[in-house]
Amino acid sequence: MRIVTISEELLNVYYEDDQVLQKHTRPCVLIVRLKYKGEFHTFAVPLRSNIPSFVPKSQFFALPPRSTTKPGHRHGIHYIKMFPVDDRYAYRFNMSGKYQTTVKSLIDNNESKIVSECQAYLTAYENGLRPNYCTDIDFLLARLKEFQASRDKEKEKTTV
Repeated sequence: MRIVTISEELLNVYYEDDQVLQKHTRPCVLIVRLKYKGEFHTFAVPLRSNIPSFVPKSQFFALPPRSTTKPGHRHGIHYIKMFPVDDRYAYRFNMSGKYQTTVKSLIDNNESKIVSECQAYLTAYENGLRPNYCTDIDFLLARLKEFQASRDKEKEKTTV
């Protein structure tokens, strides 16, 4: 698991799902090998600084508030905003400074819990339990496969 940002190019593929957070500079936790519908995929799970207070604790992993966290909101890793990614479009996010080092340490120390909670969310999602404002994982997986196929075709053309 690592902290990454997702390329603008890949995020643009998901523009039709308005629940995908489109800020390409947003840090995400990259989790490799979560199972969804019998297949393993890589997912990015965004860090959000203003998760509303009514959001159930099962939908996010709490982190210490940021300076941008509004009163009555929470900062955390928001599971319902996860989306599938291709590793080639995930770039290392620089976690330096006291606050970011604390957050990174908290994430590292709770890696198994975060992965387990993300997998539980995906299993529930697969079984039809889809909260309001969640990403459409089936649609996003289809878009990702189309994107990868078009990239592979482009690559074949340039190598021939």
